[in-house]
Amino acid sequence: MKPVTLVATDLDGTFLNSQKKVTDLNREAISKLKNHGILFGIASGRPVETVRAMLKEWKIEDSVSFIMGMNGGVVYDLRQRTKEEYHVLDGEIVLDIIHFFQDLDVDFWILEGATRYTNRTSIETQEHARLFGETEIEIDLEPYLQNNTCNKLIIHCDKEYMPIILERAKQYKNDACVGFLTANNLFEYVDPRINKGYGIEKVAKHFGVKLENCVAFGDEQNDKEMLEKVGMGVCMQNGSQDVKDVSSYVSPYTNDESAIAHFIEENILKENVDVIL
Repeated sequence: MKPVTLVATDLDGTFLNSQKKVTDLNREAISKLKNHGILFGIASGRPVETVRAMLKEWKIEDSVSFIMGMNGGVVYDLRQRTKEEYHVLDGEIVLDIIHFFQDLDVDFWILEGATRYTNRTSIETQEHARLFGETEIEIDLEPYLQNNTCNKLIIHCDKEYMPIILERAKQYKNDACVGFLTANNLFEYVDPRINKGYGIEKVAKHFGVKLENCVAFGDEQNDKEMLEKVGMGVCMQNGSQDVKDVSSYVSPYTNDESAIAHFIEENILKENVDVIL
């Protein structure tokens, strides 16, 4: 493996365990990356604002150099406190998607910072929002989107209902957006140019590092492009088969078994010479 200068990880199902917590082993491992001069960052579908708020709770803020949010649509440098945003969706496009799905039993979510705007709220979705550091507000999305843009549209449903969403999504044709599954109850639409592969390219360019010297961790469909772009893409044992198929390495450990910590200790720290940035 080539010397590593930057490490990026997905959150849910990868860096976080099933209780949405950072294990002690993962926390200790990424702290060691900093001591070796290796940049570490989060690559998530969440807004950077909510990830920033969670870093302190997870006790890892001193170990994190960057956040790639919105599945590659936003990059935040924690050292310089600078934010770059790419290829947002026009509100009219988002409304077209909503109109196509609105007869189904789904919720539509628009994230703006730590605020989640939705067409329909419930105690369950409000609790879900709080879990991710968000505040959910029910509004009429029609006038809101007519004069607005957003990074992405999230379609939320019960996981048992998702096959219906996936089938309907096959029928939606619009070159101005692309849809993909991000969880068993979430389907998202973004600009076609946006994915975590695009985001990791922007991160590497921002920090002046080569992609071949980057390692990325993931588990689900929205991680594929990122794992393919970097020098070493690592999939969790609990990851989906299509992600395992494109990864350089499949961990024998799951996210609940601190798979990231094991890989950092056994493959990066043992083999990587110290890098001075």
